[in-house]
Amino acid sequence: MENTEDIFEEKTEEIIEEEREEAAAEESEKEKQEEAAEESEKEKQEEAADESEAGKKQGFFRKVWTGIKKGYSYFNIFFSTKSNLYTGLIVVLLPIALTLAVEMISRASFLEGFRFLFQHPVAFLVNVLIIACTVLIALLFKRRVFVYLIVSAFWIVMGCINRSLLNRRVTPFTATDIFMVKTGMRIADKYISPASIVVMCVVAVLGVAFLVFVFLKGPKIKEEIRRVRNAVVIAATVAVTLIVLSIALDTNQIARTFNNLPNAYKAYGFTYCFLNSVFDNGVHRPSNYSDQEIVGLIDDTKNKEIQLDEPMEKMPNIVMIQLESFFDITRMDNFSFSRDPIPYFRELMETSNSGYLEVPSIGAGTANTEFEVLTGMNLADFGSGEIPYKGVLLKETCESIAYDLESSGYTSHAIHNNDATFYQRHTVYPNLGFDTFTSMEYMQLTRGDYTKGWWVRDRVLTEHIANCLDYTEDGKDFVFTVSVEGHGSYPNYNVPDMNSIRVTDTQTGEPAYSAQFYTNLINDMDNFLRDLVQMLTERGEDTILILYGDHLPSLNLEQEHMTDGTLMQTNYVVWNNMGLDLDYGDIEAYQLMPHLLGSLGIRTGVINSYHQTHMKDEEADYLRGLQNLEYDLLYGGKAAFGGVNPYKTKDIKFGVKDIEITNVYTDVIQDETYLYVRGENVTGWSMINVNGEYYRTEFLDFHRVRCKYEPLPQDEVFLAQVGDDKYQLSRSESYIYEGN
Repeated sequence: MENTEDIFEEKTEEIIEEEREEAAAEESEKEKQEEAAEESEKEKQEEAADESEAGKKQGFFRKVWTGIKKGYSYFNIFFSTKSNLYTGLIVVLLPIALTLAVEMISRASFLEGFRFLFQHPVAFLVNVLIIACTVLIALLFKRRVFVYLIVSAFWIVMGCINRSLLNRRVTPFTATDIFMVKTGMRIADKYISPASIVVMCVVAVLGVAFLVFVFLKGPKIKEEIRRVRNAVVIAATVAVTLIVLSIALDTNQIARTFNNLPNAYKAYGFTYCFLNSVFDNGVHRPSNYSDQEIVGLIDDTKNKEIQLDEPMEKMPNIVMIQLESFFDITRMDNFSFSRDPIPYFRELMETSNSGYLEVPSIGAGTANTEFEVLTGMNLADFGSGEIPYKGVLLKETCESIAYDLESSGYTSHAIHNNDATFYQRHTVYPNLGFDTFTSMEYMQLTRGDYTKGWWVRDRVLTEHIANCLDYTEDGKDFVFTVSVEGHGSYPNYNVPDMNSIRVTDTQTGEPAYSAQFYTNLINDMDNFLRDLVQMLTERGEDTILILYGDHLPSLNLEQEHMTDGTLMQTNYVVWNNMGLDLDYGDIEAYQLMPHLLGSLGIRTGVINSYHQTHMKDEEADYLRGLQNLEYDLLYGGKAAFGGVNPYKTKDIKFGVKDIEITNVYTDVIQDETYLYVRGENVTGWSMINVNGEYYRTEFLDFHRVRCKYEPLPQDEVFLAQVGDDKYQLSRSESYIYEGN
């Protein structure tokens, strides 16, 4: 029984186990089915999601395609009318054509204009976009043809002006020249013949007449102008231009600053370079500029040990002559000369200290070389094409060699045998610390004192330099003289009396008349230098004489023909009668002042002492510190001076000899009453003023002038020195005339 029960229990357990296994199998199968179902559902969901995403993408592309078709339809509709079609073609093609035309004119070559397109495509594109911004202005007007003509005429005239200036002075047209229009008009007759001026006036009148005709009779847009839409187009074009310009600058396809203007205009195009000169002004603020940086530079300069000559017991006179366009032209191997044009200057170079002076310009820019020499500042740190004499120095005083010498008891004189107002020197020199200024308005000139180009000869300067040296009794005079005889232009034909030295082009064997005219000018300047040194020697006073050229002449000189030096280097000589060794080597123009003052043991001045202390530092550090000081002194907070500019504008005296009235009388000639004024130091620029009114004055001689005038019982008369631009420089004491 027990066995039977045991068997029964065992079988029951087996059955239960089997049932459990079957149940487990069923459960497992069920789980598998559920997992399969879940997987299937997941796959369905993923498929649905994929289908949805694909649908979205398809919808996006469909929308894009629809937008493209819609835009094309608008484009098609816009250009379906001839006026819109023509407008679209013009605003695209006209800027390209104008850019090519301007470059061809500026380069005086059809092929060179196209070469610029292919050699500098990015720069060409920048120029095209700039001009396009001006062409698009026409979209805001109904008289679009008239506006297109105005814009085109503007750019063509700009190109012609640039070509004209390049022909006459080598330096291209910059924004600064616009502010010198008044000055340019006064000397235009020295560059342009009367016949050419008449032709230009006739062309200008005809051009204006044509524009007036087009304005009155030309076509107009008939449909309504959508100015908002067109303004958006213009704004978008300006934005694109700025973006392209930024990319071009960042990738060095074009430059932001130019050390050599002619080369920059060739590489980057006239339009961009001219526009750059409009906005690129002053000294660029250095990235590390701060009051603390400036104070650190000053402290470092004060504490740094430098080797200077000991101050002299008796300081010498200093005479500095900046010679217009003067250099040793025999350095050019493409010219041959019948004799040496500068034998005396060559003798000085061999017997005195001499070298090359690196100047900031070529062909023009007299005032900029003058600025570097007088202030010790580097013009490369200023805006492209900037002339500080026409900008910051009109309202700011500036450290200069004149101010630095004042602390050692010097009186500073400026002399220039040209107009006092040329380059605004009558305003700038007082801000540079000069005590007197003798311009040609104070020179008793005769017809023989002018060159064939109608500039004043340099030989007249000797007398006035001597007058300045006689001005003070202690002999400590600084005389800074700017000559003008070597000034262009240089005619390309044989000029009588300008062929004492004959010049031949070695490549063609033909006479090189432009170079010959220039060569005879510097030969005459060489004679002036001989007379000057003789005068200084005969005076017997301790004297240092510095002679240098301001820049090379505008003769289309090429570096490949130079046997020595570069086109940016003029010759300089330091002569003295004290046996001093003043060897400065080849230097920058802005380093001449610290070298000279160092020779005298003078460390006065922030810029001067900085140069003397840091000139031998690493060049990058040296120039970076100089730029910081330049910015601080002229445009920044003047931290170098403790925030207060110590230099005060001088009450400058024009002419070292006073103009005096000794007598006034009247005379009747052919029923006309003339008022005669007799005096001392009278010149061709002396003008009679009676009772506060100027009268047309006739120059008789160096003691008399007259004017037509009916005298009153009592008249107040004075003589005033008045320049060609009618600016009164100075006047005599009043003379009360009470009749004969």
